[in-house]
Amino acid sequence: MRSILLLLVPCLILAWPADLTAQPDPDTSQWPDGRPGEQFNVTDAAGLKQGRWIRVYPDGKLYYSGSFQDGRPVGHFTFFRESGRVLSEVEHDSENNIAKAILYREDGTPSHQGQYRTLKVDGEWTQRKTGVWEALDKQGRIRLKEHYLDDQLDGPQQTFHSSGQLLEEGQFNQGRKTGLWKAYDRSGNPRSVEMWLEGERHGEAKVMQDGGALLSKGTYAQGIPIGAWTTYNPNGKERARITYEEGRMVKEEPLNGEFEAHYPSGRPEWVARYAFGRLDGPFTAWHDLGEWVMAPADASPGQSAGPPGFAPQTGSEQNLRRELRNQPKKEMGEYTAGVKDGTWRYFDEQGGLLRTERWALGKLTATEE
Repeated sequence: MRSILLLLVPCLILAWPADLTAQPDPDTSQWPDGRPGEQFNVTDAAGLKQGRWIRVYPDGKLYYSGSFQDGRPVGHFTFFRESGRVLSEVEHDSENNIAKAILYREDGTPSHQGQYRTLKVDGEWTQRKTGVWEALDKQGRIRLKEHYLDDQLDGPQQTFHSSGQLLEEGQFNQGRKTGLWKAYDRSGNPRSVEMWLEGERHGEAKVMQDGGALLSKGTYAQGIPIGAWTTYNPNGKERARITYEEGRMVKEEPLNGEFEAHYPSGRPEWVARYAFGRLDGPFTAWHDLGEWVMAPADASPGQSAGPPGFAPQTGSEQNLRRELRNQPKKEMGEYTAGVKDGTWRYFDEQGGLLRTERWALGKLTATEE
């Protein structure tokens, strides 16, 4: 809705379309009395609009009604939709060049409210957003509050939940995000804390999990992640350390939790658990084989040998998802503190068992072909 206010209301006030002429049987119920060009829609010898003016849609329905003084809009203007419902109302204050505006939905409820500064540019009167603008929901609750200077976002901006809870806050400078930005969940817990510079993330950034616990933190430079980043598990333990170079991840060091890797084909390569930076727990690897099929997105997954949590891709046109089936395992077993432990099994590309190995804390104790 922001762009509607920015473009529509000023245009309605100042850009009077020349081709909006009345058609037979117009609705004249809200027209001023008199004859156009004599009692209203009058220009003086200098060609400046004076007094009461209206414009109508091609079918004769009222488009706007308001007054001018020496070509400048003054007093109250009302703009209508083609349906006849009010689109917006603008009240001009000649003392301070400020015009207060309200924009309405089709159902008549206010959607936005704010003010314009009236000024002359290249000999023509125009209006530019200035000061505080608010976006309202249908219940009249403020959902967005922002500041403008000469039609550009400039100053604090806040968004709100229907409960009134603050969801996001930060600053704009000449139309671009700058400085510290914070986001919150519906309970008021932090969701993100970021630094911005000239419309790009620049500096330290943190993302939080549900409840406010840290999910990831690192640094941006001109909008791209750089250097060392850390991710966290729900229990607060470090999950992984990631290194970025020019926005590209070049290294991931697993620390705690379940991890997976994929072949260039997109098929899963292995899934494993880590604890304190070492493999610890079940480990499964697959051959780079298997059939990709498109399955209904609402159906139960087919025989997929992929790792737990492997997310299928969804086709939007027919509500289908890309699903991997019949991928043969390559090996499976367990790690303890970074070394093989217990029974390990190895398989060929047809899924047949090649051999079984017995391990005891990194030492091979037996092999069965």
